[in-house]
Amino acid sequence: MKQLLVMTAVALAVAGCQTYDGQVDRTATGALAGAAIGAGTGAIIGNQSGDAGEGALIGGAIGALTGALIGRAMDQQQQETLARQSPETWQRVQTGQPLGLADIKALARAGVSDDVIISQIRQSRTVYRLTTAEIIELKEAGVSERVIDFMINTPSLYPPPPPPRYRRY
Repeated sequence: MKQLLVMTAVALAVAGCQTYDGQVDRTATGALAGAAIGAGTGAIIGNQSGDAGEGALIGGAIGALTGALIGRAMDQQQQETLARQSPETWQRVQTGQPLGLADIKALARAGVSDDVIISQIRQSRTVYRLTTAEIIELKEAGVSERVIDFMINTPSLYPPPPPPRYRRY
C-alpha cells in the first residue's frame, strides 16, 4: 500500500497537470501530489492506531490544501515575473498570439519551464525558420536545447495551408 501511494505521488509530480490552454498548472499538480503524499503519510500514521482509512483521508485533505497553496504561489510568481520583465510577451502569451524569438528568450529568462514554453508555441501555432545565428542567440539567452529543437521542427508540425482554389467561370 505504501509503495503504491509513493509511486502515485511521484507519477503525479512528474506528469503534472495542465490548464485548458496547455499550460502547466502547478496548483493542481501541487494539490494532487500533496493529497497523495498526505494520504500515504496519514495511512501510515493511522495504521499504527488501527484506523488507516481515517488517517489517509485526513492526511490527504491536509496535503491537498498545502500542495495547492504552494503550487498556486509558484504559478503566480512565474506569471508576475514574466509580466514585470516583458509585458509585451505576457500580453502575447495571454492572447495566444505568435511568439517571436524575443518572446521565447523572455519566457526562458522568467524561468518558465520547457513544457510551458513548448505549450505556448503549440497554442499559438508559431512556425520558426531559425538561422544558425538565431539558434546560437537562443542558446546564449538560456533557451534549452529541447525548446530550440521543438522550434526547429515547427515547420513540419504546422505546414502552411494550401493556396485557395479558384473556380473558372
